[in-house]
Amino acid sequence: MLVVMLGPSLLGAADPAGDSARCPSLPGGSTSAGASVPDLVRADGEIVELGTSIRFTLRFAEPLAVPDGEGHPFRVDVVLFDPEVPPVDAGLYRDVNRILRYDAVRDPVTTTLLLPEAGQSRFLPPTIEGDTLILQVPGRTVVADEDETGTSPGLDQLRWGVIVRDEGACDLLGDGRPREVLVRAAEPDPAPVVEAASARSGPTPWAPWPAIGAAAAVASALALGYLVLRRRSVR
Repeated sequence: MLVVMLGPSLLGAADPAGDSARCPSLPGGSTSAGASVPDLVRADGEIVELGTSIRFTLRFAEPLAVPDGEGHPFRVDVVLFDPEVPPVDAGLYRDVNRILRYDAVRDPVTTTLLLPEAGQSRFLPPTIEGDTLILQVPGRTVVADEDETGTSPGLDQLRWGVIVRDEGACDLLGDGRPREVLVRAAEPDPAPVVEAASARSGPTPWAPWPAIGAAAAVASALALGYLVLRRRSVR
C-alpha cells in the first residue's frame, strides 16, 4: 500500500496492509508467493530542493531485508506519467511513460527509464532505513526543463504511483496506474543574510591605532627637539 500527500491537507492514498497478491497481467504468479513481497503501507511524493528534484518516501509494514538473496531480488517501481510524452502500456504497466526503478541487489542504483524514448540513466540508490525507503532524483532526469538549466523542470504536471514486485507477486497502489499528484515540500526560509549583517553593524569598536600613531608622532617631535637643544648646548 501507499500514501501520497494531497494538497494542503497533506492526506495520502492508502492501501490495506497485507494486500499482496498475484501480479495482474503476469503469468505464473501465485497468491501464496505474495507473503514475500514487501508490504507497502504509506508513500509520499514531493517536489523538493526549490522545485528542482522529486522525492518519494515509501514506508513498509516491516523492515526491508536488503539485499534480497531469496530468488529474484524484489523490485520497487515508482511509475510516472508526464502528459507531454506519449503513454505506454506494457503488461501491468498502464498509462506510464517514466519509471524510477530500484532492485534490491547488492550494489543497487536508481534507474530512470524513459519508455517512449527507450532511454535510461542511473543515479544514486535509495536510502533505506528499517521500513523506510527514500528515493530522490533530479527533475531534469524525468521531464523537460523549461530553460535547460536544471532549475525549472515542470514537475507539477507529473502523476505517479508505485508497483512493488517479487517474481510473480505484487503490491500495487490502487490499480498500479500513476494517479497521484506531487506536493511541494515546505522549504526552509533562506538565511537572513541582510538582517544578520545589519545586526552585526552596531557602533564600531574604538580602534587604538589613530591614537597610537599620534602619540608616536609627538614622541618623534620631542626627540627631535631634544637633539637640537643638545647640539646647541654642546656648541
